[in-house]
Amino acid sequence: MSHCTPLQFSWLMPLCTPDWAAQPGQWIQLAQAVEYAGLDGLWIPGGALCADSLGVAAALCAHTRRVLLSVSVPPEVMLPAALATTLQSLQSISGHRVQLHLPNNERSAFGEWLNRDQRSERIGEYLEILQHLLAPSEGGLDYQGLYFQLENAGVARRELPAPRLVLDDSQSHTLVAAHAQTCLLAPNPPLGLAKQIQHWRQIDPSLTFACTFGLILGDSEDLAWETAASLLPAADLPAEPLATLPRARHPLRQWEVHPNLLQRAPGQPLILVGTAQQIATRLQELHGLGLGHLILEGGPAVSEVLRFGEQVVPLLRKERLHHDH
Repeated sequence: MSHCTPLQFSWLMPLCTPDWAAQPGQWIQLAQAVEYAGLDGLWIPGGALCADSLGVAAALCAHTRRVLLSVSVPPEVMLPAALATTLQSLQSISGHRVQLHLPNNERSAFGEWLNRDQRSERIGEYLEILQHLLAPSEGGLDYQGLYFQLENAGVARRELPAPRLVLDDSQSHTLVAAHAQTCLLAPNPPLGLAKQIQHWRQIDPSLTFACTFGLILGDSEDLAWETAASLLPAADLPAEPLATLPRARHPLRQWEVHPNLLQRAPGQPLILVGTAQQIATRLQELHGLGLGHLILEGGPAVSEVLRFGEQVVPLLRKERLHHDH
């Protein structure tokens, strides 16, 4: 991906919490804050423990005008023809603002116990059907596979642009290269992310890359680390530090795996910690590695979204790393 391509930011909606059913009003407030703050999109997670991502996306269409709605739908939840129909409806009512993420991690929660090879075959058929049914085309689809059989599916579909597709980097290389426009990378310090991106670019040079980051902004560096310590109980931290960077200040910085990047354990989320200028510098560095889409999470969500929009986004626009909406 060209480094002159601006960064995209989506805010991760907190839909996978025990009290999600009580929070629709907060979702709307958050969605409107994301749009007001000048971010590019909302990341709407899906899974066994989450609110229904497609239903949430449909509700938010009415309360937003511009932001991209990235909807995460485990492929075990819906048959591909049903998902294609729902996505077409969402594309229509949102004004073509939908992006689809098919995660690779929900097997047993939805009653599926296929082995790895079978699962890869099944998702391959699933993606093939989905791609056919989302492409603007006349006539229905007949399909005979090992896992899906369809007759005259999608006969009434409309001429709408297909949503962009995001697949996890844990999927098979063949599937990602054949179907995805964006690859969602597992959390890794910058050196690891750079290696992942180089690896995938050799497989498919046209892929773009996304990754999720926590965000803890402070008015000073010390305040940011104090806030991080208050949000991350000591019990959540590993016994052994991951980092080799010498830090004489806050004890939490033992787990600073890269300047302004905290990671509690390998595979755990990466958390950006620092002032607006430090965060902007780090985002510029991540963009230079080839990341094009950052999914941010932080709380309390609305105030953090507005703070990011007021303090960090203008610094990125100054460097032409983000579009003015």
